[in-house]
Amino acid sequence: MLRLIPALLLACTVSGGAESLTIWPMPPKPAGVSDAEFPVPREYNYFQRLQDRIDKARSGPVDLIFDGDSVSNYWHEYAENTWQKYYGALNAVAFGAENDQIKNVLWRLTHGELDGLHPKLIVLAAGSTNVGQNPADIATGIKALIDTCRQRCPSSHILLMGIFPLGSSPADPARAAVAQVNLLISKFDDGKNVTYLDIGKIFLKPDGTLNTDLAPTPSFKVLSEKGYQAWADAIQPVVDQYCPKAAASAPGAPVPPISSDEPKLNWPYPMNPPPGVSDIVYPIPPIGWVARFSQNLDQLKQGPYDLLFDGDSITDNWRGPGAEVWKQRYGSKAVDMGIGGDLVQNVLWRAQHGELAGQDLKLIELLAGTNNHGEDPKEVAAGIKLVIHEYESRCPNAHILLLGIFPVGPAPHTPQRDWVAQVNQIISTYGSDPRVTYLDIGDKFLQPDGTLTADIMPDFLHPSAKGYEIWADAIQPVIDKYFPNAAAK
Repeated sequence: MLRLIPALLLACTVSGGAESLTIWPMPPKPAGVSDAEFPVPREYNYFQRLQDRIDKARSGPVDLIFDGDSVSNYWHEYAENTWQKYYGALNAVAFGAENDQIKNVLWRLTHGELDGLHPKLIVLAAGSTNVGQNPADIATGIKALIDTCRQRCPSSHILLMGIFPLGSSPADPARAAVAQVNLLISKFDDGKNVTYLDIGKIFLKPDGTLNTDLAPTPSFKVLSEKGYQAWADAIQPVVDQYCPKAAASAPGAPVPPISSDEPKLNWPYPMNPPPGVSDIVYPIPPIGWVARFSQNLDQLKQGPYDLLFDGDSITDNWRGPGAEVWKQRYGSKAVDMGIGGDLVQNVLWRAQHGELAGQDLKLIELLAGTNNHGEDPKEVAAGIKLVIHEYESRCPNAHILLLGIFPVGPAPHTPQRDWVAQVNQIISTYGSDPRVTYLDIGDKFLQPDGTLTADIMPDFLHPSAKGYEIWADAIQPVIDKYFPNAAAK
């Protein structure tokens, strides 16, 4: 049986060059330790999840496969009831991975996902994270996905989904970019082996704005339960044609072992495509996290710094929508270590592996946990406490400004709001530590009725430039305390 993960070694060198880190394989999580407390880099999570899904698929015959990026990835997390209703009587599996670009999907298809499988139908929904690149290149990459599926599963039919509409309104530039790509890939429908289907309009209101009841975020990383049901309804005629429930393969018979050699992948994996080959169609694993972490370590070498911001994409975006506010408020004596998509355990791992080396910081601001949504609030809070412990032990002169997790979703009744409140209630107690200041500034982003507006957070998660200004204003008293006379600049 193919075991791709143990062969993959990821290594990077932390600041100073004295310590070499082997990221994979990681030791197993000890008994009784929660995911939020067990420090693993995000790349580890990606490969572990891939291996788990490969093992599940190879436990018996597979009739139907969903594959692509985030929207395919989250079938079982946000729409399990819909999945069971529509596909429970079939032998179906959802691959997909959050934020995967076409080249990452291509890498998965060629490194274990399809080996030994003979699905009747493969539903491809990819390309969303590539929007903004050359439409012709994106179409070429999607054609490579189709060709790879056909080569490895010649008896399978391909249902190619048009890229779902991006952006909140028809005026969003991403809409036009999606339309360009969809026009090109619609031509891959050959009336025989490939069916193209564009269902984007079902996710829009009559005026062309995004229906947030179906698609909560303009990035289309995930659908709501109703959104997944709408997707399932739209493709049901094709599914019924190629995977009738009465003809589903009998479960239980394992797939025969793979006879080919295991892939041997050493780090660093070749990151650059050969001359003349588009980056989009050059299959690579998702090594962006390791690369970004290495870039952050290089940035630290430009220090020393007095002020460090840490967390996930919300912090990371100080380098984007928040850049002008950052320049005005914090300047060159501050550094942003946030990485998009990070969970608490990723922030913890970074703190333990070079992020604080050689730094004599005065203040560390931490905002983390929103990506752990759905996990036990007590475990997420425990993970945040471990991060604080790392800061205190590695930077003995630093004070920690711990922010409550920001509000999520447009309305007060958004389910995530309750989860955020539970985590924040626990971590607020960490402010009793004399080296920690806890500050919940969530209300600053909300209207009096508790709603969150798009001008503050366009996707109801990440602040706009206006949102970053609100953030900066809210923490300014703490900044002034530790950096009087604008010392942080």
